[in-house]
Amino acid sequence: MKIAIDVHSIGTQAGGNETYFRQLLRGLALDKSDHQYTLFYIHPAALEEIHGDPRFNPVLIPKNPITRICFSLPRQLRKMRPDIFHCQYVQPPFIRTKTVVTIHDLAHEHFPEFFHPLEALRMKKMVRATARRADHIVTVSEFCATDIQRRCGVPREKISVSYPAASEKFHPREKQSCQEHLARTYGIGCPFILYVGRIQARKNLPRLVEAYSHLRKQGISVKLVLVGKQDWQSERVLEKIQELGLKDSVIFPGYVAWDDLPVFYNAAEVFVFPSIFEGFGLPVVESMASGVPTVTSFGSSLEEVAGDGALLAAPLDVRSIADAMARALTDNELRNQLVSRGLRRSAEFTVGKFAGKILEVYRNITTERHT
Repeated sequence: MKIAIDVHSIGTQAGGNETYFRQLLRGLALDKSDHQYTLFYIHPAALEEIHGDPRFNPVLIPKNPITRICFSLPRQLRKMRPDIFHCQYVQPPFIRTKTVVTIHDLAHEHFPEFFHPLEALRMKKMVRATARRADHIVTVSEFCATDIQRRCGVPREKISVSYPAASEKFHPREKQSCQEHLARTYGIGCPFILYVGRIQARKNLPRLVEAYSHLRKQGISVKLVLVGKQDWQSERVLEKIQELGLKDSVIFPGYVAWDDLPVFYNAAEVFVFPSIFEGFGLPVVESMASGVPTVTSFGSSLEEVAGDGALLAAPLDVRSIADAMARALTDNELRNQLVSRGLRRSAEFTVGKFAGKILEVYRNITTERHT
């Protein structure tokens, strides 16, 4: 097969969207079939995942989304005529290529208040249109598949679920050496609770900060480290920290380099990811794979992903989040159980399974075309 993939998110610090395509390329590179891949990229980081493999042909495309989607990609696809084109969220107009679209979630429909109003409106219209036009949809959880089916009005058989996986870099490491590295490189002392993800309101960080304040009042003396790029409405988090007098206790390292991220997990006492809405929640899998006691929330895909490997809290209940963190910090028996169950659960998500499922979708689409 000749397969074209839009991997423009790689290198843009786009969180889970970027990691998704990094892991897809890694899985496709491990597959030994003779498929030919064209990669539409905007950042050289995309080339790190293919290691000079001659099956992959990188093609530079414009960074501007309007130019990229409306003009560059349609022109390239007409010229190359691949069997399959794989994109994310929005399908370019005026193309005849068989298209697979990845829709991670419909958070912009459930919680438009967490997005810029114009972005929420644009996404609602374009993602629904793409879901109906595309030949097949790939998403990241059964929760999302059901949601897309219902809200976009597409048949369930048009949607496949392929669970992403944590990179092999996420595994248990020697805790003290990780803590020493963070102290040396980032000036971060221990112990601390860790969050990894975008610094935005949808991730429920104001309530996390409030729950953390409850722990401090109980005499639990740990720092809170929030790793990630500041995003839409991040000022709400900063205002809550200021309001609660926690400026010296909450640390923002910013966006952390790919190689250092596993060190943060392994240095932490507890990882907490209390997001209000997620399509998958890859940081939860990364934390479990690192052997860290993990706290996350129920109500979206996160309980599906975590299984029994994490402690679940009610995302809209500050006391519930605080109690879960306190238990994960102070109950040694529970901590040990969370570590062992988390390692077992995270091992069920592999890059091979992830890429293999998507390759199966590609094959099915091309088979349909020739029957």
